[in-house]
Amino acid sequence: MKSPIPSIVFLLLAAPALHAATVSQNSGSLGSAANGTNSNQVSFVFQSPLAAGGDSAAGYAGGGAVTAVPYLAALNPAASGAFTIEFWANPSVSDNDDVPVTNRFATGNRSGWTFFQRATGWNFRMYNGDGGNVGWDLTGGTSTLNTWSHVVATWDGSAALLYVNGSLVDSTNDSTATLKTYNPNGVNTPTLNVGANFDGGSPSTAWVDEVAFYGSALSAGQISNHYNLSASPTPGAYANAVVGDGALLYLQNIPEPGAVSLTGLAVLGLLGRRRRA
Repeated sequence: MKSPIPSIVFLLLAAPALHAATVSQNSGSLGSAANGTNSNQVSFVFQSPLAAGGDSAAGYAGGGAVTAVPYLAALNPAASGAFTIEFWANPSVSDNDDVPVTNRFATGNRSGWTFFQRATGWNFRMYNGDGGNVGWDLTGGTSTLNTWSHVVATWDGSAALLYVNGSLVDSTNDSTATLKTYNPNGVNTPTLNVGANFDGGSPSTAWVDEVAFYGSALSAGQISNHYNLSASPTPGAYANAVVGDGALLYLQNIPEPGAVSLTGLAVLGLLGRRRRA
């Protein structure tokens, strides 16, 4: 794995208005309909959790930094439908309430799902449509700062599982979760967001990359394979597995954003010199 970006560099790259709003193109089967629109506070760096590289990581540091994917029925299947959410995150700080990826709708009776970066590990929650109550609540693994984590949650229509770095870390619903059910989002509810909640709340300060959504519950073997392929020196090995396993949404941040400011380019040049030193 590549060494993490120092915090000072993250702050420079993630400063507001580094570039105009850009689009993270979807490489999954839903095509351009599932492209992610990046607010102009989202920054990019040639940093990847994949040994072979090939794309940028998106940087989020609050202040409205978010990538939004439009509402699509395929990304919000019925409660009985299976799905998987997968991403890589490299957090630099935490206040124990950071949301890297979510589609939670929190007005009235909550719906959808969300991830939190907690001191106790990665937390995945699914809402049951009864006020703010949680139907499924799983926590596990470690959310180590300045380190890439591979985080995956699956739903098979009746139960959720949480995987971190290729391993199952929680399969037991928290005892405080009520009604043990799931209330999916409907039309006119929030987009799938990267970097913060739909209303900008619980912002994440992290690099996030390789966000994917599948219309099936990936097997433990598939998830482990994705994690292991991140170390492959072969360009495209990881991406081919994600697409081959049926990703509907796959945000790779390709092509690279073309409007990076001179400040950002200067920082990237400094990083290049540091790596060659």
